[in-house]
Amino acid sequence: MKINLKRKKYIKYNDWLDKWLILQKNQIKESTYSTYKTHIENHIKPYFKDVYISKMTNKEIQEFINDKIMYGRLDHQGGLSVKTVKELVNIIKLSLKSAINNHIIESIIFEFKYPKHNHIIQMLDHNECEQLIKYLKQERTFISIGILLILCTGIRIGELCALTNQDINLNKQELYIDKTLQRIYDIDNHSSKIIISSTKTHHSTRIIPIPNTLLPYLEIENNNYYFLTQNEKYIEPRTLRYHFKRILKKIDLSNVTVHSLRHYFASQCIELGFDYNCLSEILGHSSPSTTMNLYVHSKKEYKKTCMNKIVI
Repeated sequence: MKINLKRKKYIKYNDWLDKWLILQKNQIKESTYSTYKTHIENHIKPYFKDVYISKMTNKEIQEFINDKIMYGRLDHQGGLSVKTVKELVNIIKLSLKSAINNHIIESIIFEFKYPKHNHIIQMLDHNECEQLIKYLKQERTFISIGILLILCTGIRIGELCALTNQDINLNKQELYIDKTLQRIYDIDNHSSKIIISSTKTHHSTRIIPIPNTLLPYLEIENNNYYFLTQNEKYIEPRTLRYHFKRILKKIDLSNVTVHSLRHYFASQCIELGFDYNCLSEILGHSSPSTTMNLYVHSKKEYKKTCMNKIVI
């Protein structure tokens, strides 16, 4: 799409979004492009419609934030999560920064307010986790051992689904994480597909030591089969989530998500005295602060233990 830059103030923001997205396509991961495209078509373009890019100010974007928090769901049953709204705003900021760099609009100092939210991740308690581990060890399928891998290493579900036998070095006791498997949606063709791509960020490409306790369960052949299936076919994340729900129901445990096991791993590591930098690298985060803010949730019992160390 051609845009007449001589008539800058008459450029509609949605037209610029189309041009910006085309420019981004060959510079970002396919999964990122899919996310951008879906968010733009479902949320950003319908809201701004005929707004000119010269009118895109902090006030306009703050009103967008407020609207999406209250009424943003596509089924009209309430608002979007703060996390999702921040993803939308990040796209808006990136597109406007590009417009600034192309001298289409003046510089903007982005300042927004989001509602406070105390989203608590539901996790298994210690006894429930012991019960789950006991069952997984007894079942001893590659899916159950895969779930144990998340509990013992904190890898992401997409990373586990993409894991192959060649990514596991039993002699060195190491996992090599350099790819992720995910289903992405093509909004133009109203279809989805599976892609296997590089990890979320360059920090996510990492080597994770395998704990001794897990070694007896990692009996694999020296080939490039997918770990979870031990053949050339993969299991996608939603299938693994189904198997996990089935296990929880079978042993009558709380209905938590697979991702909560990553939270549990991080919290356990902190309670065991892991160095924050070390844990951040194991989880594939960019910094220890990310690890602390996102994944560490101290349990009540541990807080009591810490507080009882105080002597007066």
